[in-house]
Amino acid sequence: MTAGMIVQLPVSVAFGTDEEFDLRVRLERELTVALAAVGAGECVGSETDTSHTKLHLANIPDPTSALNVAKDVLSRSGLLGRATVVLETRNKLDPDDRNWHVVWPPNQSSVARSA
Repeated sequence: MTAGMIVQLPVSVAFGTDEEFDLRVRLERELTVALAAVGAGECVGSETDTSHTKLHLANIPDPTSALNVAKDVLSRSGLLGRATVVLETRNKLDPDDRNWHVVWPPNQSSVARSA
């Protein structure tokens, strides 16, 4: 079973600035290339809401590998310290429901949901 991930970055104003939009587009492109290079999934889109940019990763066969790719891309841009990465898996009791677990930063207990 494959998983999904959501990479979240805070934005400075509601729905982000032009520069934050450009950053979102660049990160989406870099994640797409980096994930494909190691067969760790794909970046399937992004969005910006009133507080965060969210990059959606899907078809992840190995969450550890995908997380390492995401962390590398974020680190190269100096954004790793601002990022939250959430693993999305199917609920075993109800396949139509999802479970979310923060995998970065380590030891963070809150869970963010994507609308």
